[in-house]
Amino acid sequence: MRLPRQDHYEIARDAALRRLQEGLGAERLALIGARLAEDGGTIILPSLCWEFRVQASPFAMSVLPGGGEVSMVWQILVLDYLGAREPVPPGGFASFADFPDGRGYQPAFEQRVTGRLSRTAGRDRQTFVQAIERLGGAPVGQGPVRCILRFFPLLEFQVVRYEGDEDFPPSCNVLFSDNLLSIFTMEDGIVAAERLVSALEGKGPAAARRG
Repeated sequence: MRLPRQDHYEIARDAALRRLQEGLGAERLALIGARLAEDGGTIILPSLCWEFRVQASPFAMSVLPGGGEVSMVWQILVLDYLGAREPVPPGGFASFADFPDGRGYQPAFEQRVTGRLSRTAGRDRQTFVQAIERLGGAPVGQGPVRCILRFFPLLEFQVVRYEGDEDFPPSCNVLFSDNLLSIFTMEDGIVAAERLVSALEGKGPAAARRG
């Protein structure tokens, strides 16, 4: 039987939470760029211009500034990052097509990530620069404008905007840090890139308010 979408997310979240509840010592947290709050039970994880606060048991997650409840997709990404088995620091950047596991997802990546970014936050240079600065980044360059954004402490993205000409419209690309598959699956990598584009569009990790 096919699971409803929300149940699918909750199952993924709960599986990641079980890995987290197995325990994360201070040494492990330091390795992945997280730390314990003064209360000793809350994990603090920086991401872009935000800070996630996670309690394993009973489970709770909030995002600062604002202190709001975190959307399900972001919850899964945070928990999957905290539970990554053998994360390593980034050494450089790679295009999506450089990952053998990603080649089958190339059309989805172009539609959901680079194409979307080109149509929204990357539609003109000023909008692109403002979006990057809103996330705490520092764009560089005049031809292609580029910036490195730290999605999680060991996971970075490089976003690039190319000016158009008489033959081609402006376009954007998103490069992954080359350690992606030590942290996430390829599918999670696409989801993380989608959340990055959403962040550049001005949408944060907080869950939508009901009512």
